[in-house]
This record gives sequence, C-alpha cells and structure tokens, in this order.
Amino acid sequence: MPAQIIHAAAELELADLLASGPRSVDELAAVTETHGPSLLRVLRALVALDLLTHAEPDRFELTELGGHLRKDAPDTVRSVVQFLCSAGAWSSWGDVLHSLRTGETAFEHNYGMQAFEYLSQHPEEAEKLNGAMGQMTRETAVGLIAGYDFSQFHTVVDVGGGNGTFIAEILRTAPQVKGVVFDMPTGVAEAATTLKAAGVADRSSVVAGSFFQSLPGGADAYVMKLVLHDWDDGKALKILRNARAAIEPDGRLLVFERLVPDVVSADDKRALLADLLMLVLTGGRERTETEYRDLFAEAGFTLVSATGPLGGLGFTRLEAVPS
Repeated sequence: MPAQIIHAAAELELADLLASGPRSVDELAAVTETHGPSLLRVLRALVALDLLTHAEPDRFELTELGGHLRKDAPDTVRSVVQFLCSAGAWSSWGDVLHSLRTGETAFEHNYGMQAFEYLSQHPEEAEKLNGAMGQMTRETAVGLIAGYDFSQFHTVVDVGGGNGTFIAEILRTAPQVKGVVFDMPTGVAEAATTLKAAGVADRSSVVAGSFFQSLPGGADAYVMKLVLHDWDDGKALKILRNARAAIEPDGRLLVFERLVPDVVSADDKRALLADLLMLVLTGGRERTETEYRDLFAEAGFTLVSATGPLGGLGFTRLEAVPS
C-alpha cells in the first residue's frame, strides 16, 4: 500500500506542486484533475508516511523526506518510484509465484515478450527505466569512479550506458579521454543532451545498437554497469564475447555489479532483492565473484581484481583483461 500511495504522489507531481509552500486540497485537485475527496484521503495517507504534514484542516505541506519526490531535487527518487511501480514491474512482482514454480520470467509470462523488447516498443515506459537508472548513476558515479585511473585509456565505451550520465562523470575525471555511449535506441535517446550539459560532448559520441550483435571497436576500456545482471548466463556470455572481440589486446573490462556472497546476511539486502527483481522482470540474476570469474574466463577474459563495496549502494568493480 505505501508503494502505490507514493507512486500516485509521484505521478501527480504532488511534491513539485507543494514545493513553494502549503496548498489546499481544492487547489491540488484542480491542478491534478483529480477527485477532491479522494485526493484528500491520499494526502492524509502521505502524512502518515511522513511525506507531508497537515498544516491546517484543509492545507498540506511538504516535509523534507517528501522533497525527495520533487523532479528537480538533486537526490530525487521520483523516477525510481515510477519505474518500480510501473505496470510491468508491478505485475511481475504480483506473479512471482509463477517464476518460483517454473523458473520463467514473470514479465514474459504476462506480456508475451521480454522486458527490453517491450521497452523498445513502448518508449514512454523506457523513459521511466532510463530515468531510474540515471538517478541511480548520479547517486553512485562519483563513488564508483573514485580511486580508479581512467586517464590511462584513450577511449572508454560505456556498454548499456543509457542517458550518458556515467560516461560523462568518467570523462570529467579524465580530461584527455574520449568516450562512447552505447545502448539501444530508446536507451540513448537523451544521451546527447546529457553529454552536452556535462560539457563533454566534444570528446564523446553516441552509438545505438545491440550488444548481442557487436560493440563499437577500437577502444581500450569497456565499462558495464548493471548490465550483466539483467541477463541469464547464456546472454551475459554473448555480451562478454562481443566485448572480447571489440577490445584492444591491452584493454581493460570494468564491470560494476552487486555481488552475492557465498553466505548471505541481512547486510546483503540490496543484492538479494535485486536478484529477485531480475528473476521476475528480466530473467537475469545477481552472481557471486566466482560465477563472474567463470563467465569472464569462458568469454576470453581473466578477472584480475574485485574492489568494493563502492558507491554507497554496495557495488563491486570487477576488472578483467583479455586472456
């Protein structure tokens, strides 16, 4: 119930409407084109969730916590809420028992196609995913990049790089390096805008395509953040083999993922919940360090280091070289 209440608030942009101060139920209902008495009930529930305060009998005000739902907040979670509560993700969680009984992806069972195929046909839904991934990248990019010398490369390709947030941060830390954002057409739709805003457009390019077919060649570094966990071992191996075919002999593969330890605890919550999200939504999975090592080896790479946790959200940087 809290998830859907917060989702409704995000969709109606209530946090943005209340950003300038308290407003009445009638005002909010008029702007959002909702049923006033029903909206009042949602607003009161948002008070119970500490996102609003009931300033006066008919007026509500945004709390500091509620401010995270604003579109323009630097630490906004609005896109994440919209994606995780979207029809595809929500219905997939609702059919988790199908995945448990069959091992099949609930999303594909419900929609008759894979999640990314669906997104390619529904750009409005892809926009929600891109927004969520972009926000997560903004939160973690500095921590993921810190302590690693990207200036040693001449060209870095961000595989599955979406709107370009991650490669923009890499290029900011390495002023002499060139970058490439590579993703499916719906994934890179906003990349050029991101790169221009970051001031790195002159050192970067945007390439649309499928990493199951090939990757842009000629680079000495390939970065994959939250890409391999989207896919089962067979598809992940295909992506890695394409990276192996594209990478220069002395190049580096940098994979950022959450690892599942051999023995889990409550501290591994993010990785374990993400693992189930992959089960119901994409058919992918979170993996152990050993499982990644074996995948790399089968694709022609040697894992040379695993550094983490990084970025504040439990990521590990897996660095591999061509075997």
